[in-house]
Amino acid sequence: MTTKVALGVALAFVAWGAMFGVDRRGFWTRAAVAAASIAAYAVGVDTGAIGHLLARRHWAADLGVGLASGLVFYAVFWVGEQLLVIVLPALAAEVGDLYSVKGRGSTAQLLVVLAVAAPGEELFFRGLLWHRAGVVAALVIYAAVHLPERKVILPVAALVGGAWWGALFVWTGGLVAPIASHLLWIVLIVAVQPATPTGWALRLSARLHPDVPVAP
Repeated sequence: MTTKVALGVALAFVAWGAMFGVDRRGFWTRAAVAAASIAAYAVGVDTGAIGHLLARRHWAADLGVGLASGLVFYAVFWVGEQLLVIVLPALAAEVGDLYSVKGRGSTAQLLVVLAVAAPGEELFFRGLLWHRAGVVAALVIYAAVHLPERKVILPVAALVGGAWWGALFVWTGGLVAPIASHLLWIVLIVAVQPATPTGWALRLSARLHPDVPVAP
């Protein structure tokens, strides 16, 4: 790992630590600052490579692939939430607590922050880290920066998301598809329709785990 990449990783840990390591007040502002800072760093230290990864000859096709991927990934998370409630209700409760952060900002504010967060993460974690440090380092670091939230489900979700968008990055050879996929997914799952458990999943979980409370 080069010095520039190592400094970028340190910046990401500081930014995510500031985002998750204090109380919920100002969370969305800190999220936007965190994503913008690592995006600016990635572009600043690797301008040529990032520009090449964004300048796609088949830009429209990559955009279509990314949007379709975002819809599929949202469906994967929705199904995963139902299974989580049924099999591991304690972890499902962590998801419910994470969704409570949505109430800390207006819809307009959320959309602005998410429009910064998704591209910013892709520029850094896929455009710089995956490209310069390799698959394993990019995935591990992407999961590890979420540890300050102290919820098991968040690093696991980051690993799954990192693998999903990383696969798009490798398949298309650029950043357009993963950015589009990440942006659509996060807007859907945070601002439009969170992947909350259905009534039947809650009822089945209550029968299987009567002593474990499940967040509604």
